[in-house]
Amino acid sequence: MPEFVTISALLNLHHTDRVLRDTKEGLENVTRDQKTAEEYLAKIDAEISRLEGELRDVRAKVAAEELETEVKRQHIDKMRSALNETKTNKDYSAILVQISAEKALVAEIENRTEILMAKSQEITDAIKAQQEKRKSAADNLAALRASSAAKVDELNRRILELQTARVDAAGKVPAEALKQYERIAQRHPGSAMAPVEFEDDDMDNIACGGCFMGLNREDLNILRGRDEIRRCRSCGRILYFAKVPSSDTKTAAK
Repeated sequence: MPEFVTISALLNLHHTDRVLRDTKEGLENVTRDQKTAEEYLAKIDAEISRLEGELRDVRAKVAAEELETEVKRQHIDKMRSALNETKTNKDYSAILVQISAEKALVAEIENRTEILMAKSQEITDAIKAQQEKRKSAADNLAALRASSAAKVDELNRRILELQTARVDAAGKVPAEALKQYERIAQRHPGSAMAPVEFEDDDMDNIACGGCFMGLNREDLNILRGRDEIRRCRSCGRILYFAKVPSSDTKTAAK
């Protein structure tokens, strides 16, 4: 019986990769709700920031309108004082016309100011509502973080252990075989290898356990008798014979 050193080492690496992938997926599942809550909170913060910017603009416009109103009122007061100094009815009437026009402008400005102030109050109320939503969202996020903290820590610790184990496992694979494996693993993360599937009493139906495309008896015979890389012609995965007579392989294939 040949020694299946390369295939056994690859299977040990493959097994570690599968566990590592599953552990990372577990961490992603645990933190998914937390990430959603973080995104929701960030969305609320962005809306509050937008509203606060809009509120500053509206308040600046209110201040400008109020200043213009004050300037025009002072002008009206001056024109009223000038009435006492007029010497003809014509001059008196002309000043009255100017005062009337200024009052009309003041009324327009005051109307615009009221609209702006109503808008300011509307935005202020909207900010308050968003701040209340933010408090609720922040409380929810804090609760999610507290409830998942221990699990996240455990999974992160496990991932670090597996990453270390992967380095060790990869170091036991011959260089050329490792190069092929890593290239295939980029295309099939956690699934770079696939068992040859068949039944002893039905040797006409041999298939790749990764893509389930048919294989021939030559593939099976080579895997049984040689410690070499054999790849599926369809998906490109490295094939292995699940009954390779090696205790290391049996452990990794479980």
